[in-house]
Amino acid sequence: MVAITGASGVGKSTLLHILGGLDRPTEGSVTLDGVQFSTLSEEERAKIRNQKVGFVFQFHYLLEDFTAAENVMIPMLLAGRKRPDAQRRAELLLEDVGLSDRKSHRPDQLSGGEQQRVAVARALANDPGIVLADEPSGNLDSATGRMLHDLLFRLNSQKSITFLIATHNRELAERCNRELRMADGRLHG
Repeated sequence: MVAITGASGVGKSTLLHILGGLDRPTEGSVTLDGVQFSTLSEEERAKIRNQKVGFVFQFHYLLEDFTAAENVMIPMLLAGRKRPDAQRRAELLLEDVGLSDRKSHRPDQLSGGEQQRVAVARALANDPGIVLADEPSGNLDSATGRMLHDLLFRLNSQKSITFLIATHNRELAERCNRELRMADGRLHG
């Protein structure tokens, strides 16, 4: 569990986008499992991103026309997994995040915390080695945010998932194993 902290606008989100292959760096490179991630085509980066990196954003970005289970299934279906297998895995992931009873609900039928837990389940859909989380609790009240933090730490402990979390939340940053501060476009550890 690694927290990246720093003032607004310092580049925390940009760093996560570059590390996850959403953006290309203007200098340097990103290597993921021995592959120069930043030199790949958009299609190649998207494929690797779908297989090896999970994302949780401040806003859940769930598709409103789909149920919680269907939202979690999407990355698996894009990766070529058969629908029945994807459905079973989505249901297990929703159980892991405490939402097995909400799997048939659409996002507008879920609370903000529930929507964010669906987003966490979706980030885990293809068993990524790392989850990049950009202010994952920034849109939640403090009690719901703490519940989300507890979930992330539980997943880290039980499933050995690495989380790199950009956050302004001091409580979350202090719970992480390591905190890196960003200032003037540089990380300080």
